[in-house]
Amino acid sequence: MKGTGLKISPDAIKKLMVIGERQGTISLKDLSLDMGLSCEDTLMFLRQIFPGGTGAEVYTKNNECMVDIDANAIQYMLPLSPTEWMALHKLLSQQKNPSLNSLQKKITENGPIKAVMELLNELDHWDLQLSDANQMLVSKLDEAVSQRSLVSITTASNKTYQMYPCKIIHLEGQLSMIAEDAGDHCLVVMSISELKEVSILETMSAPKVASFEVDEFIFAIRAMNEKETRLVLKIHDPQSVNLFPDHHFLGKPCMITNPNGDLIWAAYVEPCDDLFEWLLALGSNVEVMDPGKFKDEFLMYCEEKLRKVA
Repeated sequence: MKGTGLKISPDAIKKLMVIGERQGTISLKDLSLDMGLSCEDTLMFLRQIFPGGTGAEVYTKNNECMVDIDANAIQYMLPLSPTEWMALHKLLSQQKNPSLNSLQKKITENGPIKAVMELLNELDHWDLQLSDANQMLVSKLDEAVSQRSLVSITTASNKTYQMYPCKIIHLEGQLSMIAEDAGDHCLVVMSISELKEVSILETMSAPKVASFEVDEFIFAIRAMNEKETRLVLKIHDPQSVNLFPDHHFLGKPCMITNPNGDLIWAAYVEPCDDLFEWLLALGSNVEVMDPGKFKDEFLMYCEEKLRKVA
């Protein structure tokens, strides 16, 4: 031997990755040539990376030294916590290096991050979950919105109003109703949690407020409270996902397709827990592209859910 250490030429560092891509039988001479090592150093390297001989069997055939490689023997599982897997997933999704594409695909589709996302999707919605009574109220209000019906509403404080429901949306962190008052035809906001009873009334009248006026009303509330942001998503499989979540107001939505077949989705939204739940339900089919602050808030929400599970 020329020395006790493994001698690797400067060029050989890159070629060491050859071993991880190999599968099957190759002559020691050809493997050494590909790796930029001597035959002796190649055997030393194989003994180091495959202790006990598992993964690389060296034998002689027709007076030639052969190596039978099982590349699966050098695959490793990183002992990361769910939070660390989420952070790694976020870091890779921000990289533009094409050489990392295969790693990002494994982390997203095949790695523990998939199990983490599925776990999050199966969790209860915690504080977001509506009671059965409220779900019935929302169903009745949705029907009234679609039919442009007049309804009688009784609040938890036993006050009664007659209104034309216009939209049921998440506003300022609460599921709320935007409605037109039947008396003065002004737009009002009421939290669903404040309602006790809803009944649809028979009437010959119709609401007077136009849909664009409702949209401007929502825009004004969000602008006043600085709750709105322009969310940009990359959707990898548009046919398999719900691009229009229920009870969310999407301001000026826009969708275009890039040359790779991915759908770029953008809209003004109000960040809230229920919107994060929608993104979680999309799983690996969605990538948050912008804004950075929204990405951070979404990651914090995922970490908080994981802490509740633990």
